[in-house]
Amino acid sequence: MVEKVIGAVDIGGTKIHVGIVDDLGNVLADQCFPTDADHQSGEEAMDKVADILSDLCSQAGMQLKNLRGIGVSCAGPVNIETGIVENPYTLAGWMGFPIVKDLSRKTGLEVRLENDANGALLGEIFQRNQKEQRVLMITLGTGIGVAFWQEGELYRGGKYHPEMGHIIVASDGPECYCGHRGCFESLCSGKAINERAQLAGYRDFDEVYEKACDQEKPASELLERILKDMKNGIWSLNIVFKPDTIILAGGFSKKYFSLIRDAVMEDCCGKEDFLNPFEMLPACGNKNSALVGANMLFYKDEAVSNSLPCDFTARAKNYRSLERKEAL
Repeated sequence: MVEKVIGAVDIGGTKIHVGIVDDLGNVLADQCFPTDADHQSGEEAMDKVADILSDLCSQAGMQLKNLRGIGVSCAGPVNIETGIVENPYTLAGWMGFPIVKDLSRKTGLEVRLENDANGALLGEIFQRNQKEQRVLMITLGTGIGVAFWQEGELYRGGKYHPEMGHIIVASDGPECYCGHRGCFESLCSGKAINERAQLAGYRDFDEVYEKACDQEKPASELLERILKDMKNGIWSLNIVFKPDTIILAGGFSKKYFSLIRDAVMEDCCGKEDFLNPFEMLPACGNKNSALVGANMLFYKDEAVSNSLPCDFTARAKNYRSLERKEAL
């Protein structure tokens, strides 16, 4: 059964997560190390990735050559057609690095590359059995990542992932590296929200929320402005893509999911002329979606045609059972 195991790599600006994943989405073994793109070249990082994959395979009683291939989710922009990192923002030291060619040469395996936002969404689709739905995923972290799946296909903008975290949600705000003011990421990423809190004299957003709950007027007003920008961003994406499901991911979303969901659902109430009925869910909490999503880079075609060598329906029922247990 080793042919059903793949290598999975999730590359962010802060850390690199490496694992091996079976066709049921089980992460069999994994390990992390710092990205440190300012001091560690792409070649050096892929040397570590290859070594870790080999060690993880040994732990699982198999050899590196037995892997079906390696799926890589990487912070973008990345060029999925050429397999090259073109990210001057969070991976500046890797700019122009041919990651697919390099890692394939080091391991002797086929390597497939995807933007990290798409990779995480693929993991959610796999775990929730939503392959026939319209699913919008918004990740509120250091930045904002957005990805969309429509009945079997990822939404793409050619060789680059469409950076939907940079839609304009306000008429003013700090200038973003995208060159505009008032974009979604510059106002509503976890990092941006904490910076807005600090500019207003608070320790971070946590303190703003605590003070607003205590009816402090300045904190309440700031919270309302932040939520307004958040609602504007999600409304804009919702009205364009009209998803069946919106998934909120990222550290900020995990902590404040109920706050964001309630604000968005209130904002969308009575807007049936503009929006499809939708549900809003937190990201899966029991697995690393980006690693599982790397699995889908090899199996998504089979999944769409219902010939994937695993039972999607049974796996989805098992996952929903786990969700219910965690909620109790």
